[in-house]
Amino acid sequence: MPYQSIVISKFRNLADQRLELSPLINIVDGKNGSGKSSLIESLYYLSVGKSFRSSKLDSIIEHNSSGFTLFSVTGDDNSHQHRVGISREKNKPALIKIDGEFIRSAIQLATITPTLVIEPETFDLLDGGPNNRRRYMDWGVFHVEHRFSEVWRRYTKSLKQRNTLLRRGRIDRSLLAPWDGQMATTAAMIDQYRNDYIMSLVPVINDILKSLNQTIDIDISYYRGWDKKTDYKTILEDSIERDIRSGFTHQGPHRADIRIKVNGRFADEVLSRGQKKILIFAMILAQGAFLSKLLGRKSVYLIDDISAELDIEHRKNVCSYLEKLESQVVLTVVDIDSVLPLFRKDTELRMFHVEHGKVSQVN
Repeated sequence: MPYQSIVISKFRNLADQRLELSPLINIVDGKNGSGKSSLIESLYYLSVGKSFRSSKLDSIIEHNSSGFTLFSVTGDDNSHQHRVGISREKNKPALIKIDGEFIRSAIQLATITPTLVIEPETFDLLDGGPNNRRRYMDWGVFHVEHRFSEVWRRYTKSLKQRNTLLRRGRIDRSLLAPWDGQMATTAAMIDQYRNDYIMSLVPVINDILKSLNQTIDIDISYYRGWDKKTDYKTILEDSIERDIRSGFTHQGPHRADIRIKVNGRFADEVLSRGQKKILIFAMILAQGAFLSKLLGRKSVYLIDDISAELDIEHRKNVCSYLEKLESQVVLTVVDIDSVLPLFRKDTELRMFHVEHGKVSQVN
């Protein structure tokens, strides 16, 4: 569901304000440091209950304030609406309400508004460590497989218990058996969910690359986190001595990874910097397209500083694709003229200018 309106109070350097957004294209311009990225961050926080920029609460709360509050109204063409409120104070857990009711888990937020963000660190997807790629993969699995979050919770709980036992050093191995069994069961399910998702996503990515006038085709090599020829319970049993020595579990879904290949070679080794960026755009856009095709659910796309990441030709292709999505897009730029001429004049578009944390709609 797109955001209809948001209310921001004491969030980073943003002024206290209420904004009404277009259900389609929203362009936010302003100088660096004016608050553009903070606006993107506030929308992301409303969608998942955390920041993509920092885990430190003090940096998110406005200076000299004790906490922040965010509120949003989301709605679709069928007049279905949800009201979300998040309040967070220093040294206290977040208080989150959906439609007036307190919720215990921020997971419920993500089911309301599937939100995809493209910001500077997103471009570490190919070259960075596997954590980013697992997050990328699991965003999609979470939204298309409703059992995934519970299965993952059970796996990580068992993993934590097993690692606690391993850190004791010499232990009665029979104590590990219940956790090994639980991990083996849930690991097999997680592996299946992830593999199915990645295999379904690859053709969508390639279709979008063609839409963006790219001539490359990609494939994704999925590594489940342990030897594909051996069942996970056997892996746990065979690696017990090594795990005890190190005090943690070396293999499993928590070590999964994906590698993107172009013509059989790893993309991070053969593509130029510009090609990598447009590929990552295609990979993120494909997640939203696949979710829409499979379940009929539209995602919200948050794109921070698009003109700094893409040259004019790639920018033109991406903006053209975003128009065709008919989904809500919020993108930030330093200079609005770097993207505004790339959209059709009849596009439902709303413009905003940010200065010293104050976001103003531009006619």
